Amino acid sequence: MSTATLTSLAMLKVIVDQGGDYLDYLRPFILQVLVDHRPDPVTAAVVRQHVLTDFGLEIPERVAQIVLKRLARKHPLTKKTGVYRIAGRLPDPEIAARKARASRHIQAVISGLIEFSREGGKTLSDSAEAVEALCAFLREFDIPCLKTYLRGTAIPPVSHKKRINVVLVSQYAFHLQQNDPERFHSFQVLVQGHMLANALLCPDLVNAPQSYKDLVFFLDTPLLIRWFGLEGQFRKDAVEELVRLLRRLGGTVAVFAHTRNEIRGVIQGAAKHLKDPDGRGGVVMEARRQHTSRSDLILLAEQIEEKLDNLQVEVRPSPPYMAEFQIDETVFANVLDDEVPYHYNPRARDYDINSVRCVYVLRKGKAPLSLERAAAVLVTSNAGFARAAFRYGERYDESREVSPVITDFSLSNMAWLKAPMGAPSLPIAEVLAFSYAALELPKPMLEKFLAETEKLEKKGRISARDHQLLRGSALAQEELMRLTLGEEEALTEQTIIETLTRVTNEIKKEESEKYQAERAAHRRTQEELIAERTAYRQIRERMYWRCSRRATRYSRIIAIFVSVVLVVGILFAIGVTSKNQILGWVLTVAFSAATIAGIVNVLFGFTVRQMQEKLQRKILLCQLMREAAASGLDLGEM
Repeated sequence: MSTATLTSLAMLKVIVDQGGDYLDYLRPFILQVLVDHRPDPVTAAVVRQHVLTDFGLEIPERVAQIVLKRLARKHPLTKKTGVYRIAGRLPDPEIAARKARASRHIQAVISGLIEFSREGGKTLSDSAEAVEALCAFLREFDIPCLKTYLRGTAIPPVSHKKRINVVLVSQYAFHLQQNDPERFHSFQVLVQGHMLANALLCPDLVNAPQSYKDLVFFLDTPLLIRWFGLEGQFRKDAVEELVRLLRRLGGTVAVFAHTRNEIRGVIQGAAKHLKDPDGRGGVVMEARRQHTSRSDLILLAEQIEEKLDNLQVEVRPSPPYMAEFQIDETVFANVLDDEVPYHYNPRARDYDINSVRCVYVLRKGKAPLSLERAAAVLVTSNAGFARAAFRYGERYDESREVSPVITDFSLSNMAWLKAPMGAPSLPIAEVLAFSYAALELPKPMLEKFLAETEKLEKKGRISARDHQLLRGSALAQEELMRLTLGEEEALTEQTIIETLTRVTNEIKKEESEKYQAERAAHRRTQEELIAERTAYRQIRERMYWRCSRRATRYSRIIAIFVSVVLVVGILFAIGVTSKNQILGWVLTVAFSAATIAGIVNVLFGFTVRQMQEKLQRKILLCQLMREAAASGLDLGEM
């Protein structure tokens, strides 16, 4: 058991027991970058570069994105349209001032060791040699030195069989403890800086255990499209970084045969629609931006096999259907439709379902508790696809713990946590100083750390693998939502422009759709109004002609009756009589009516036809009024 593994694991166990995880080590560095540089907008790429420049620490952009998300929960760091911006005053970790104080202590120890070496006859030539001697000693004895600081114990003697510089530093530390309390305090700053740097940089994981050696990562089509550089350099770099991590951890990167065919179809489709004004998609947009010709895309589509060979990606046949491992594709399709729109490429849905089916077959009913033992997993850049697979997988024991599909974002972070960041490009003394400045622990936490180291020492068998597991486990449970639901990509300047363009286009599209919907609604209203008016007019017309027919019929009957009366009166006037009393009375009345009608005709030009016409109009009006009242129609509109 190496001291580096012991101290790194013990420190992390204390942090985890306090509710934190490894990424908490990065929080002060990123916060300091935001305070010092105040980037606008705040992107993972910019933060990553400042952390590298200011502290020499190399972290993936996606890790920076998670830390930014955490900082936004407690500090005035707001996110809008996919971009973070500083919205107020951020607390200053004051790493620079604290580092300056730590550096003074460390430099005092270094210069004191050089002077002490002259007195002992083994002169250290310069500061670099002195720092190397101090680190060599602390790699073995930093915990006993911390016990001396916290509990007042003596620094244990070092066997003279050890390297001469280690013995020299041991004698120097003992001398300080006995004779120079102030310089011994400075020595303790160096001790803590060394332990904290170990916890931060994890040198025990330089040759990280290959925990993915039995795992095959199948990349889906969008991820391979990015790796080919068809959606820009940033996305290509992100995939390459992921693949390097997976291969470093022993993982195999492969692609299903049906996925290879889908890639070819996607590139051919992009070539077909490259000049189409309605052509869309990341490949088409990037091809236009890079002035890639249609022939270039066609040629690439025909070179898929060669391209995959150059990238050392295995093409594996899609496994056959096996009843005992077969998923319910209809049920999964319904779950998938809830999460992923396939409007522009419906065939992609069938490919995705087939890929998930293949993973289940390759797992052969196993129920792995960790990703390392999952045998096969599909890696996607589509968080919706991963969510659908996770939801469906909750029904099956063999995928309840490890989903068949995980996002590249989640996997990148998990893989990075199993391997350390690159060694800082800064002098060792400076690394020790800023590690102490950023991560200094109060005495109660140091006591817990010391107690944890004693527990681990009693346990006896701990390894870098134990450290690796703990380093990734807390984040896997909390931040990455069981490896499946993922997180948005870290944003660069290019993707910010793309994001803003997409948002603007969506707003325009929404306004256009709203306008079109309003026009359609207005048109429907007009059509309904016209239909109502037509129906209303037809009702009125039918009622009018019905009443008109009645009025004509009634007026004719009356006109005929009047005509008969007049004829009878004329007959009486020319001497026609009757001995029948009733008939005589009728003739008399008819004669009187004929006489009156004749006088009216002479005076006013009255005729039976005119009487019929006037009577017909009056009857028509009466009929209309009666039916309008009965049906609720407005007679005034008629």
